[in-house]
Amino acid sequence: MLRRSALLRRVPTGDAVGTLAGFVETRVGVVEVRLFGIEFRMTVRHVECALPGDGKRTSVPVPEHPPTVVPFVEMFSIGLVLSAGGPLGDPWHSGVLGRLQETTGWDPRRADLVIGTSAGSITASILRAGVSSVDRALHFKGGPISPEAEAIYARITTPYDEPEIERDRGPLSPKMALKAAWPPWRADPVRLATANLPRGKKSGESLAARMNELHDDRWPDEPIWIVAVRANDGRRIVFGRDDVRGTIGQAIQSSAAVPAVYVPSRIGEREYVDGGVHSSTNADLAGPPGFDLVIVSSVMTATPDQRSWLGDPSRAWFSAKLDDEVASVRRTGTPVLVVEPDGEALAKLNKDRDGFRADAVAAGADSLDRALAGPDADGLHELLSRAVD
Repeated sequence: MLRRSALLRRVPTGDAVGTLAGFVETRVGVVEVRLFGIEFRMTVRHVECALPGDGKRTSVPVPEHPPTVVPFVEMFSIGLVLSAGGPLGDPWHSGVLGRLQETTGWDPRRADLVIGTSAGSITASILRAGVSSVDRALHFKGGPISPEAEAIYARITTPYDEPEIERDRGPLSPKMALKAAWPPWRADPVRLATANLPRGKKSGESLAARMNELHDDRWPDEPIWIVAVRANDGRRIVFGRDDVRGTIGQAIQSSAAVPAVYVPSRIGEREYVDGGVHSSTNADLAGPPGFDLVIVSSVMTATPDQRSWLGDPSRAWFSAKLDDEVASVRRTGTPVLVVEPDGEALAKLNKDRDGFRADAVAAGADSLDRALAGPDADGLHELLSRAVD
């Protein structure tokens, strides 16, 4: 039997325990695993590991047990992508995900991987702390939340503050500017412009402290990837995936350090800025794991009929980036559900209006309803029902 699993999972094989990833074949008392080119074979008697390259195998004995039939249980995997979006981002995502949970019964806290950029990294962190999307949406609408959510929020003791600090008046990163401009046929205009902006003055340290308190200064146990851009050279960095150090709070501070507004986040000798410098969504990261479904909540893009390079060039730019990312994921055979604002939703997304957070929640919820009623509605509902089962 073949079972496809996007991320690491632990399952019993008799009294032995195997770690499954990639394509897994299960027989009586045997589990075979291929993970990033490393093959594992587990029986009730021994574990064998074949490393790529020299092909040498090692065998580790385990206590002897009689063969056991391993039951086949299909696992349905979902990757969740949460976009940047400033003060509108977290409320929008909460509206999308809260309505998704109410409509389908699937709890976004069960996502196999959550990928967050800038404001989306905050939503991702709160999900991984255990707050439901329904509670998060109620929080923004001013309604009563569950005792469970209240207990989680109570971990946060640091007041939120954005004090201004003295800044260097020079550009953000001459080295990033050089890399973005050369070679000219591969120039990156967004990184080039970002690198020449002045450094921000607002401190994001209180955000880092609050997110660390939410997780007891630990990285969440469930998979979460936080996207930032390294200011030293303009490279996209994925905290939680790449070999870079940092707490969950530092990762979120880095991902949300809007250039020219916030002070770049410093971890060791490196500085980081908003992951939106690369993309507001970074949805292409959800392709390689091979999920059964990817859900993208994107507040900084728009449905095709609402895109205008003249009227809103930044939204058109991010929309084009997302289209390319979604196409790359779909080429792997993974279906993608994109939830983004249409004209009616865009009219509600105004951060200068009183009650804008509650409006953003409503806009997200309405957009989810529209997405689930589209031409692919039957297939999406069938996929989501498999996730709930």
